[in-house]
Amino acid sequence: MSQPELESFIQFSNEVTIITHIIYPSFPFTLFPYLETYHPFLDRSFFWSKGRWWIALGERKVEIAQVAEKGDGRNPFLEITVESEETVEEVSSILGVNEDPLPFYQLGEKDPVMNEIIEEFYGARIPRSRSLFEAAVTTILEQQISMKVASVLRKRFVEEWGRGPLYREGEAIFAFPASRDIVKTSPEELRKIGMSGAKARAIHRLTEMIEEKEIDPEFLKTLPSSQVVDFLTHLPGIGAWSAQFIVARWMPTNDCFAPGDLGLRKAIGFFYQGSEHPVSTADAQEILRRFSPYERWAGWYLLMAIEKEKGSPSRDSSFQIIEKI
Repeated sequence: MSQPELESFIQFSNEVTIITHIIYPSFPFTLFPYLETYHPFLDRSFFWSKGRWWIALGERKVEIAQVAEKGDGRNPFLEITVESEETVEEVSSILGVNEDPLPFYQLGEKDPVMNEIIEEFYGARIPRSRSLFEAAVTTILEQQISMKVASVLRKRFVEEWGRGPLYREGEAIFAFPASRDIVKTSPEELRKIGMSGAKARAIHRLTEMIEEKEIDPEFLKTLPSSQVVDFLTHLPGIGAWSAQFIVARWMPTNDCFAPGDLGLRKAIGFFYQGSEHPVSTADAQEILRRFSPYERWAGWYLLMAIEKEKGSPSRDSSFQIIEKI
């Protein structure tokens, strides 16, 4: 796959010097299906407002990136406004600009159910977490509770320990806390936002291990996803479901998803069996394997499809999904 084309220009304001890059990702590309599905669950470190994405980046110096999706379905482009050149590549990676869904789509064409879902969400990218710590905290908070409740905990976590608020165009933005922001916080203090003691202890221990260099995120990124899953399942408070979701959210790979996820098992039961009951983890794994090595794409598309079927509260008729050529 060729790299996206890029143009840039510099603007000056009273607040900061900003650089706007125009990036042309390879077709097909859109972020709107993800936005439609997950908009109500986003926090103030990564959210949609005023027709664009607002993303806080950086563990020491916090920068704010703004991303607007423009063009039409056949010729999409992104306006990425940042405060330094180095940030553009990170934003592109988070948003999946350089990823190519076409190999997954080619596999999906052989599966009537998945092919229909692909046509519904054609070009959709699924943003990745900015760090291992973010992916792990998000996943731990989601353990055994609804996405709605978990999103409340995540928002509280960000606004309690994230640096900020920073203001851009009247928007209050917080950086997602880094492990260094949490390391001196006790499990008891973490519990004050409403998480359980077990989750607080798991997050606190993870923080210590990252800060004490017992966990090296950059090294983990170089390993096969299966090895990273195995490593993570040996950490306190992280089982197979959590480890697989952490990898699916964070690592630059598409061959991992969580077959034990209840939402996924319900989606497979509904779309493949016409049932309101979830399939078994083994049956979900069998479906995901049909799309190897693109289980991540298959899993997220199934989750978006079942959310749409249920009637996601964030659906907005003003969002246009691109048409397949």
